[in-house]
Amino acid sequence: MKFKTKTKDLKEVVLSVSRAVDVKPSTPSLQGLYIKVKDGWCEVIGSDLDLVIKAKLSVDSMVDGECLVNARILSEVVRKMSSGEILFSDLGSEVMIEADKSEYKLRKLDHLTYPKALLENSFEQENSQKLAPFELFTALRKVGIAASPEGGKPILTGVFFDNEREKTTLVSTDSYRLATNTISNLPIDDAGIVSYRSLNETIKLFEDSEQDIFINSTERELHFYNEKYYTSVRKLEGNYPEYQALFPKENVFSIEVDKKKILESLDRSTVVAEGFIPVTLKVVDENNLNISSTNKDIGGGVEEIDINILGLEVGDVTGFQISFNPNYLIQGIEVLDGNKAFLRFSGNDKPAIIQGEEETYQYLLMPVRTNE
Repeated sequence: MKFKTKTKDLKEVVLSVSRAVDVKPSTPSLQGLYIKVKDGWCEVIGSDLDLVIKAKLSVDSMVDGECLVNARILSEVVRKMSSGEILFSDLGSEVMIEADKSEYKLRKLDHLTYPKALLENSFEQENSQKLAPFELFTALRKVGIAASPEGGKPILTGVFFDNEREKTTLVSTDSYRLATNTISNLPIDDAGIVSYRSLNETIKLFEDSEQDIFINSTERELHFYNEKYYTSVRKLEGNYPEYQALFPKENVFSIEVDKKKILESLDRSTVVAEGFIPVTLKVVDENNLNISSTNKDIGGGVEEIDINILGLEVGDVTGFQISFNPNYLIQGIEVLDGNKAFLRFSGNDKPAIIQGEEETYQYLLMPVRTNE
């Protein structure tokens, strides 16, 4: 195998595909990037078995062939190569990478041990649907903040695509908070539950693309692709929690607040909260809200911001207070559209609902207990 291409083109492809490779994979071959050159095209493949990323680029092909190279090392070498042209050659047990006055030889991995299933197409292209990505990607980013990190309960690391009639509600939760976002133009209805980490890598690949993007759903994977990139995201097995039952049946009252001002106040509060000590919201009167946090080792502070109280059929709520994890509260407000945030309460021991000016997005946040 031997080919020549522009350094910046190979760098873009290698760095993009490397994001799918686990630094400590279950089998040695999965630490590599599979590189195949044929008929003037170079295809690069990387995977951790849950996520597969493939990329194609046009090259000046001198000798067709295939090889497997350590993804981390190749990425670092290519990333630091000078601009211009790069020559990639297979020397048998090594590959040689040349650019300008630089020359590197890297040991190859055994490409015959690479899982063959990752090299093949696992879906019928004629069943693919054209995707309008902006609404889906925006909604995924909003709900993804509530997904459990990798290493947690597997089902909670994913986003649940809940289909009803012609709408799809995207749902994620880590048991402390829950986010939902309803969209209307998803062209498939069997996406199931998909890892948010893998979906987020997919968004990074395609969000700036000017090419048409297609989506395809099979029994075990969700596929996204255009002319340059392809991702396959493995669906998670299991039943998603009955999330609808977690929403309070009624809201006692709501607070309308300027989004920018409450975020600024919360940001200052986290200086003493250090990201984990609760912040407490206290209604001073119908026009003022106190935000406070106290760290016994550092100190504390109080912020006061203007509010409007809505839905006060129950009477005066002066003195009402509730505490939250400050980072979770900030993350739920940051993703809201518009200039206003609405915090809806059903009691100081029940979850609050955070919404923006668009009602398609809801963020449910559990309160935390304090020693007060």
